[in-house]
Amino acid sequence: MTSNIQEQETRRLDIIDGVNEGFGNTKIAAKLGVPLWTVIGDLKKMRHNRDSKLQQAYSNAAEQVQVKKRLTANMPEERFHHMTGMSLKEKTFNNMMSFYEPELRKILKSENECDAIRELPDSVRKTLKHNGIIAQGWKTPEITKHARLHLTSMPSNS
Repeated sequence: MTSNIQEQETRRLDIIDGVNEGFGNTKIAAKLGVPLWTVIGDLKKMRHNRDSKLQQAYSNAAEQVQVKKRLTANMPEERFHHMTGMSLKEKTFNNMMSFYEPELRKILKSENECDAIRELPDSVRKTLKHNGIIAQGWKTPEITKHARLHLTSMPSNS
């Protein structure tokens, strides 16, 4: 009887370790060398008894999955940064500044920047706003400080 209880306890701890590592039931059963239904039954008992270590193991496994997803999502950004020396957002900002430079210089030269920005097509305004080149002030659109600084440091094409 004691041997059976000790065996169940060691199996319980091994199952918790397997769940903690993110293994599925089949892999845990193979690791323990027991039939799959034994692992499933033990898990059912542990859930029924509200085993706190099992709940912690499930939350750890879910957290590991989230961390892995975040790392995988950042890989293209890091690779791009390594190749170009700037982030994708910075590169997009620079490209938009170059592409819309004539319109932006025209806005800066105008007497009323707000009206000049409003004269732009909606699609251009949305693009500039999305890329942080113009900002919607208190009911008045304006060119951002970062964009102004970038324009003054850029040599003029015209």
